[in-house]
Amino acid sequence: MQNEVENVLSSFKSLDREKRKVFLLSLVEECDPHEIFTLQQILESKGFGKFDIIGALPPELAVKIFAFLNVKDLCTCREVCKTWVNITNESTIWRLKCLEFLYVNQGITVVQNLDIPKEGWKKMYQKQYRREINWNNGKVQTIKFLKGHEERVTDAKLKENILVTGSADRTVRIWNIKTRECIHTLCGNSFSCVDFLIEDKIVAASTFFRSSFIWNMETGELLRELRGHVSAVRCISLSRSYVASCAFDGSLIVWNWKTGEKITTILAEATAIQIFDNTILSHNSSNIKSFDILSGNCIFSTSFNEGQLGWNYVQNYLLSKGAEESTDEFPGRIILSLNILDTLRNYSNSLHNFDTRRGRMVCVNNQESSDILQLILLDDASRPKNIVYPEGSSRDILKKEIFRTMNIGHRHIIIGCLSGTIAILDFEEES
Repeated sequence: MQNEVENVLSSFKSLDREKRKVFLLSLVEECDPHEIFTLQQILESKGFGKFDIIGALPPELAVKIFAFLNVKDLCTCREVCKTWVNITNESTIWRLKCLEFLYVNQGITVVQNLDIPKEGWKKMYQKQYRREINWNNGKVQTIKFLKGHEERVTDAKLKENILVTGSADRTVRIWNIKTRECIHTLCGNSFSCVDFLIEDKIVAASTFFRSSFIWNMETGELLRELRGHVSAVRCISLSRSYVASCAFDGSLIVWNWKTGEKITTILAEATAIQIFDNTILSHNSSNIKSFDILSGNCIFSTSFNEGQLGWNYVQNYLLSKGAEESTDEFPGRIILSLNILDTLRNYSNSLHNFDTRRGRMVCVNNQESSDILQLILLDDASRPKNIVYPEGSSRDILKKEIFRTMNIGHRHIIIGCLSGTIAILDFEEES
């Protein structure tokens, strides 16, 4: 037996590299499963078995490598071995994934101010992921109501967890939608439009009776009343330095809200406005113009026949980018958006709003019995989805309401109703 083995080994040694490969392949093919298992044990005992290069690295380095993977690949890696499972469970990886998720949904400001979640980063990511699935499928998880206004809601603005609403009942209300608490009720006149700054704790609102008001959000103190229009105010925009309003006669007035000084009056024939730094963007039925606030001069004008729906898309797009990018090239951005707007013309006559950061639009489909919400994903606008409410009394109440305002957040749709009720439609699953 020994001689036979030595003869085979002698013949094997005389072969060149390629012929050795052929011999080994043939030998393996002749082996039964038990013999293959024996070969594996021998190789591992000699140090020639499987080698996990990731598992052999220092833990900190392995985590940094895995952090470059997307979530789908991370889940695949968990199937390899226990060592890789432990690596993918590291909170450092899931913190990064949460920050990526939040940046896309809410922007850099929220990411910078994020606290460590009590449930841990991985659980937080799972919650965010399920919320996105619910959002994209149009499946509302809970409906809550804010009660306080006695007449129709005329305008609403949502930023982070703060909602400011104006009403024909002569009040502006500041709400914390997380706690559903009314923080302040501000009184004045029948309000047509509102805006606010979280950073400066300032609320601005205009009325159908030509005046505008500035309040301190924290104390509710009225800081000043601004007058100058000769017709009802239809739109207001607030920045760190200025407040601008446009009236139904098309005039546009800009003030320094800190001092009350009137900066300029522009005959812009504007139906809607938005301040960006030291410029103000205005929209009317046929064009969009940008004016320098200090001089009142028109910086550019471009034809724009996309109506209020087109303006709302452009405004939402620019606001979502404004905190992170320069807004000097307005015309180029407006033109880029037109390809998307071509697919949305069918919704131009309905109440609507956009979340351009996530590529969503929500609109109201008016039916005989009730207002139906529809979700349109902008990359597939030809297939709207009816938004589905959870079973229960809240759904029955909502179906009786007539919708007047709409705001879209990263987890909510907020509806202001003709009755004065405000509905919060939440896509996040309750814990």
